[in-house]
Amino acid sequence: MLPEIELDRTEELLPIFALGTWAIRDPRAMERTIRRAIDEGLWHIDTAEMYEGAEEIVGRAIRGRRDEVFITTKVMPHNASFRGTIAALERSLKKLKTDYVDLYLLHWYDGSHPLGETMEAFAYLIEQGKVAYAGVSNFSVKEMEEALRYLKIVNNQVEYNLDNFREVEEELLPFAEENGITLSGYLPLWRGAWPTGERMEVLKSVARKYGMTVPQVVLNFLTRHRKIIVIFKTENEDHLMENLKSVEFEVEPEDYRRIEEAFGRG
Repeated sequence: MLPEIELDRTEELLPIFALGTWAIRDPRAMERTIRRAIDEGLWHIDTAEMYEGAEEIVGRAIRGRRDEVFITTKVMPHNASFRGTIAALERSLKKLKTDYVDLYLLHWYDGSHPLGETMEAFAYLIEQGKVAYAGVSNFSVKEMEEALRYLKIVNNQVEYNLDNFREVEEELLPFAEENGITLSGYLPLWRGAWPTGERMEVLKSVARKYGMTVPQVVLNFLTRHRKIIVIFKTENEDHLMENLKSVEFEVEPEDYRRIEEAFGRG
């Protein structure tokens, strides 16, 4: 069973991992992988209206299993007026073939519409039973502070990998924990642009020591505190299982320190 994290102060427990659905290449393979993920205990599926075709694929994959999954989806900022947010959610619900989503996020904030107006729409959707929880994505501490003026948000989804882990863990995480916001991190394995040189040699060395793959080392490191939900995307069932097994390894503190030093500031 995967370790779980509480969606702060909600008593909602979520797996340490979520399965992402951005940039799907093979819809049928993605559907199979989503179903396998649910079978394996990875029942948090992350999607967005911006991910072309993804909500429809998720809807097909979870047919008959809606009560087994936790769905996160997102509204784009240019759609995030009061009426626009409500309309965007209705489109997402139709594609997902469900009457509610578990977590609804503002994908990022660009000033297209007042943040208070978006949060007002989120509150309305929660009241209507169409959204269980509201959150944000790609928000700084200052932006989280502003959002909290209008509504209790429970999640901030941000980029999280070895290139920026210190910023996320030292700047965003303390504020989030203090204010009952769970962080989730996307692109843990980058976009295929793997590190080179000494950094890669450190990862390979740790992988050899524990009989792990390099992706498993990275995911194990990012989940070491059990405080941040890590979102990875794969359409391959073998890669899915490899990623899930990453949390089964016990890595010594000295090896975490080696990674921290290799990927330190600058």
